[in-house]
Amino acid sequence: MRLPSVSLLALALVTAMGTTATATAQQSPPETGLRRIELRADAAGAKTELHISPGISTVFTFDVKLAREPTGRLKVELEREDAFTRVDPGESVLRLVPSRELKAGDHLGLTVRFEDGAAPPTATFVLRVTEDRADRLVEVVRAPRMEESASREVREAWAAVRQCEGALARAQAASGGLTALLISNSLTENGVVTRDLPEVAARWQGSAFIARRLRTYRADRRVLVEVVLRARDSEGPWTARNASLAGSGGEFLKILSVWQESPVTSDRSERILVEAEADESLSPESWTLWLSEDSGSRALVLSGIAFAPLGDGK
Repeated sequence: MRLPSVSLLALALVTAMGTTATATAQQSPPETGLRRIELRADAAGAKTELHISPGISTVFTFDVKLAREPTGRLKVELEREDAFTRVDPGESVLRLVPSRELKAGDHLGLTVRFEDGAAPPTATFVLRVTEDRADRLVEVVRAPRMEESASREVREAWAAVRQCEGALARAQAASGGLTALLISNSLTENGVVTRDLPEVAARWQGSAFIARRLRTYRADRRVLVEVVLRARDSEGPWTARNASLAGSGGEFLKILSVWQESPVTSDRSERILVEAEADESLSPESWTLWLSEDSGSRALVLSGIAFAPLGDGK
């Protein structure tokens, strides 16, 4: 099914709730793991065990920058580093892809040092090799110190200001219209194709959120994921501020915007739109969507995301 050539974001905002699926959802890969690790100042030297698997990418995200050597090299110590096909450290991220040299049952040490010098200054992990399980995304945060807790009211006030600013920015981004798409070369004769993923939404009902609908959109240089969520319990309102789209090989798409009109609650469902850059080489299958609040206290991971293939524009 081919839709008229219009903005992915604008199209998703006005699409009716009952639009028919445009492609049959393929069988999704097994669920990928999300781990959130909180480091406490009074537990320095503690080691956390994680699971890695040959050929599967594991990505660490840190809430502070990693320290550097005088030469500029990031302070990351990995046991048997030559047994990994990829070791890609960044300022606050680390990607590991184990090779087939590692066997099930192997244990390897990983230590990273943080730049700001606050406690704890390092984080140490034990990587256990398995064949059938891998922690694909590991979110590492440090517990707030006592003095930070005392300024909670100030942080909450600034969070409210950022929420208002974010709502304004999202409203402005959503009003770019066809002119902006033409200027950015995102609007071509190929138009926009959509894909409903009811099977993925149906099996994602065991977490703190219920997925009411999951749909993807694709144009020549853009993709967009639309997910309608409702909270299962009343932990408080939830608003997606950060997002990532990761492929099965560990590649990440550049996120352009995260749009959400109102916070998700247990009383009502809300729609979240995540738009990213993409080109004709995009693999349509096996993507994982990650969403989190600003604080990172509640994160969501949804695997099995797929996009419809683009036609030839004829």
